[in-house]
Amino acid sequence: MPPDEDEFRARVRNILERSGLSMRALSAAMGRDTGYIAALLDPSRPSRSRPTPADLLRASDATGITFVELLESLWGIPSSRLAGELAELGVGTTLDDRLGVLSDAERASVADYVAFLAARHARHVRHARTSTPRQG
Repeated sequence: MPPDEDEFRARVRNILERSGLSMRALSAAMGRDTGYIAALLDPSRPSRSRPTPADLLRASDATGITFVELLESLWGIPSSRLAGELAELGVGTTLDDRLGVLSDAERASVADYVAFLAARHARHVRHARTSTPRQG
């Protein structure tokens, strides 16, 4: 759940301090007008749209603060949720991690299939070498 306006401003201030950039520089790094961060931080100004993921990517590149941290801080998206969903997609996990959840019988089936594919690949490679006309 995204933070309320007061909490959001506090989090933007924290990001600004961590970045070491001025309000103008952070605004520019996000690809926004130079008054963007100042307007976000001023409660007397009309509410501005919150930074988009594209804005946060640019800010991450400029500040070294990870994109995941920025999403968590400014949008309330827990990093654990992002990590969990990436793991479900197989991103950031090794084959051993994914095979580890299988039963012994399932791992044996995977190993048999790998052996089949390797043998098939070897046959194709041998066939390609023997059927290529020699030049000379």
